[in-house]
Amino acid sequence: MSEFSGVSYLNAKSRNEQQTYVVKAALQPVQEFAVAELLAMLQTMFDGIDDSLFELANSARTNNEQNRFFEAMREIRIKRKRIESQFSQHIAAQFAPANILRTAEKARLKSREQEISLDSLSLVQNDQLEEDVAVNAMATKARANCQGSLLQLQTRVCQLFELKDIEQVNLPLDPLSLSQLFAETCHSLELTIQERLIVLKQFDRYVMSNLERVYAGANRILISQGVLPNLKSGGIKKSVSPRGESPSQHHHTPESSPAGTASETAMEGEPTAARQRQIDIFPHLQSLLAAVRQAQAGGHSDYAANSSVGTQWYAVSSHDLQTVLNSIQALSSRHSYLDANNRPQTNMRQNILEALRERQPKSAGKPRLQPVDEDLINLVSMLFEFILNDYNLAPSIQVLISRLQIPILKVVLQDRTFFNSNRHPARQLLNSMARAGIGWTEPLDPMKDALYSKIYRIVHRILDEFDGDISLFETLNEEFREFIEREEKKARIVEQRTRESETGRIRANQAQHKVDRFLDQLLSDQINHLPEVIESTLRHGWARVLFLAYLKDDQEHRWNKTMAVAEDLVWCATPPQSVADRQKWIAIVPKLLKDLKSGLKDVSYNAATLDETLNDIKQSLTNSFKNAAMVEPSSDERQHVARSPAAPEAPKPTPAEESAVRRQLATRDSELQKYLDIVAELEPGVWVEFAQANGSYFRCKLSTRIEEADCLIFVNRMGLKTREKSMLELADDLRKKQARILEQGPMIDRAIQGLMSSLRQKAQNSH
Repeated sequence: MSEFSGVSYLNAKSRNEQQTYVVKAALQPVQEFAVAELLAMLQTMFDGIDDSLFELANSARTNNEQNRFFEAMREIRIKRKRIESQFSQHIAAQFAPANILRTAEKARLKSREQEISLDSLSLVQNDQLEEDVAVNAMATKARANCQGSLLQLQTRVCQLFELKDIEQVNLPLDPLSLSQLFAETCHSLELTIQERLIVLKQFDRYVMSNLERVYAGANRILISQGVLPNLKSGGIKKSVSPRGESPSQHHHTPESSPAGTASETAMEGEPTAARQRQIDIFPHLQSLLAAVRQAQAGGHSDYAANSSVGTQWYAVSSHDLQTVLNSIQALSSRHSYLDANNRPQTNMRQNILEALRERQPKSAGKPRLQPVDEDLINLVSMLFEFILNDYNLAPSIQVLISRLQIPILKVVLQDRTFFNSNRHPARQLLNSMARAGIGWTEPLDPMKDALYSKIYRIVHRILDEFDGDISLFETLNEEFREFIEREEKKARIVEQRTRESETGRIRANQAQHKVDRFLDQLLSDQINHLPEVIESTLRHGWARVLFLAYLKDDQEHRWNKTMAVAEDLVWCATPPQSVADRQKWIAIVPKLLKDLKSGLKDVSYNAATLDETLNDIKQSLTNSFKNAAMVEPSSDERQHVARSPAAPEAPKPTPAEESAVRRQLATRDSELQKYLDIVAELEPGVWVEFAQANGSYFRCKLSTRIEEADCLIFVNRMGLKTREKSMLELADDLRKKQARILEQGPMIDRAIQGLMSSLRQKAQNSH
């Protein structure tokens, strides 16, 4: 028995060693590809950081601020190579099989390391929290943008290890791991939180936003090795939730996920330990609020001031607060809770206190909110101020969503995880509506627009029905998801047709331009006039052959061959001037006539008289050959041919004028190049807002890039073409502020980040 156990152990060990060898061999090219791609992105990113900090230094308000940015530039330049090297090493280390396999002990230790102590809050921890929020936000956005290819890569890695569940592996290129690795390698930089966030934002722009091509390349490498070549992302196995239900019962697959539910699907396929790690943001927001209040009040908190002697106060109970909020919600439902500009009021604290005073007799004294309730009211108020000022949202959609501030306040009063979890139903619904509305342009009658009408009905249903039961948000989010799926399915079909039509049209225009330019150049180089039959055949017949050959060159590779036929025809129509030329003429003419006939038949050129046309061409070529002179043209003739009338010279600018023009062009070109770099990185799916001549704005999505024609095609949210721009035209529009790129990250995530940055800035400015 013991001998058998020993043999089994050795066999198992041998199998494990063999599997490890196979896994290493399969992942090695993936590792090399990923490291090379990410390092190239990182190097481009550091160049972008240098430019950004230089611009910030130039626009700094004080010398100290300017010096700080210049010092940050110097610090980054000194340590750049070290950070690039460490980042590459960390990525390579993630591909070790021992680091990919997840065990219960590893997960427990990792979870324990990631726990955040809330017992000792400090400014350093607040800075660290802000960095953590930025890291998590960029990872969430990247996971949402790359969910299909990311899940396929996870599944293929599982297949290499012969595992059935993606939860059993730590994916080497997971967005959260990459963003955390970069943040850790940057800890050696001696920067303030402001400069550190600039660095992270550039990392998001240059690296995290381009992860799709890294995942696509990694998948291609594994497919070439035969690892699940026919994998579809919809078939990936999800782990069972703690309640014993498959997540697929509650969340759609990535293939069916609409753009409006990015925040919901962002966490699909994420390891359990990462999902369980939630940073409790609210205590940190409270500490920032307290710091701002204390600095503004000269060291005395509002709550202490409210307790001053001689003033009669009464504490507002949770029941009274909910009752007042219900009444304000009812007013908001009837369009009464708007300011003078017909926009929802965001000064909720004052409105709530006034409503409380109206409900109580004067003898009861002044109402005093509980500190936690007051903090939540202030935070929600600031959150919706951000929403109302978010240029990424169309104004009408802003107003609709902002009317939900009272229901959202009621939500956070009973469930503060709204600030922590992007899977919170209310947060998901807000993000979904904002994301769906990013491409909305206001029509003459908004209520006739399906999207606006749907969001309007959802908002009013919440205002009319929400009584504290958060399941209403889950129901409405599911309804909205189904609505967006239907709308986007129709839009995708139209957009695909638009894309194919525009691509075909541009390719045809490009082919025609190429053919015309080639024939013009070929025929203009001739000293003597070609026979009419040859020139006519080239212009009207062989031009069609060239046109089709250019369009099909990717498959048939005939473009160069058809050009060579045209060049040979023109050469043969010119009298040969030497014995070698005559021998060459005799050798190529038979094949030339055969190629001409084949090509012209394919395009049905003069089908009835094709043989007659070819006989005329043959006769013209023969006459040219017979009449050819056997001597070279004289030197006087060559000089006469080469001589052409000189064009009058334009007056040269003076040195001062030339210098001024050069400086102006250099400044313009430098600024334009910055925007050209931005345009070069734009991926299909990005929304752009264009200013129109009448002062209004129009939003459209980059549908496709046709690189060889330098053409960007834009469509509206219905999938119909609205704009066509070259890279230079779009860059110039951005430079002139006639266009701006819209940010598509989850709205509430951006709002919370903005809220934290705003509070930190206020606290610093007050000191």
